[in-house]
Parts: sequence; structure tokens; C-alpha cells
Amino acid sequence: MADKPHQFQMAFVVEQDRMLLRISTRDKAEFRLWLTRHVIRSLWTGLLKIIEAGPAKDTPINADKREAILNFEHQSALEQADFKTPFEEAADSFPLGEEGVLVSNIQVGRKQEGIYTLTLGPGKGNGITINLDDRLMHSFMQMLIESSKRAEWGLDLSLPVLEPATSTGDSLPDKVIRH
Repeated sequence: MADKPHQFQMAFVVEQDRMLLRISTRDKAEFRLWLTRHVIRSLWTGLLKIIEAGPAKDTPINADKREAILNFEHQSALEQADFKTPFEEAADSFPLGEEGVLVSNIQVGRKQEGIYTLTLGPGKGNGITINLDDRLMHSFMQMLIESSKRAEWGLDLSLPVLEPATSTGDSLPDKVIRH
């Protein structure tokens, strides 16, 4: 991706039984990616592994402290997230096509302290790699949690220490993350 992510939106499309992830950039490009239940489950597993092994957890600490740190990081990120701003429908270009691509390949990694990489793409052809800081990573994870609940897929997407009371309480039909 040439530009920094500006907004994320994830919506469950009943007719497709898939999630549509839309990522816009400040230069008005929009990337559309279709995520199946299987892909979201695999993505969640990768996200949990990388977030649990994040920079704050590089030094040996006991499990209770690790859970407390992860819970604090998640809550702090959600307090800073903007889930209320509507997704801007102003795209001038669609690098992956207006219909988007069906994601079958995913990679999650960490480049440096606080920067995570997320690569999503089809079996063949172009995909997208985005960089997420801690705040955006936790916000993206929360968007996955809430979207999968709306889809009623029966996925148990939760952080190991996330209490039900940590929900954003936001009842917007489609979540948007604004960066």
C-alpha cells in the first residue's frame, strides 16, 4: 500500500456469508477484501500470537502480569479509537478492483516495536500489506470481534483476559476505524 491507512470498515454481507473489509487511504484509494469464516478464524489465531508476543512482552514475565498488560493495552487502544465516524465513500481508485478479492493468504508479523504488518491476498494475484501500530491493531481486533458476533458464526474471538464489559458499546451496523 502506497499510502497510510485512513479508515477501515468491516461489514457482514449475508448473501455472501462473508465479511467485506474496506481499507481507504488518504489519497482516496480503496482496497476491498472478502473474508470467509475460515480466514477470520486463521487470522485471529495469528493476531493473538503476534499481539501476545508484542514488544511489551519481550522480557520474561509471569502469566498474570502478561494478561494484565495485554488487557491494559487493549483497553487503552479502544479508548482512543474512533468507531463513530462514518466510512468516507470518496474512493477515486480501487487497486484490487471494485468487487475486491477473496482472501485466502494471510500473514501477520511485527517489523519493529509497536508496528505490526498484516498481509491479506488471494490465492493468486495482488493483495495488500498494511502497517498497524498498537492502537490500530487492537482496534482492528475489536472490529473483528464485533463483526463476527453480528455474523453469528460461533467464533470465539476474544483476548484471553478480555471481559465482556470491555465492549465498546457502539451499536453502529458497520464498524469503521479512522486513522
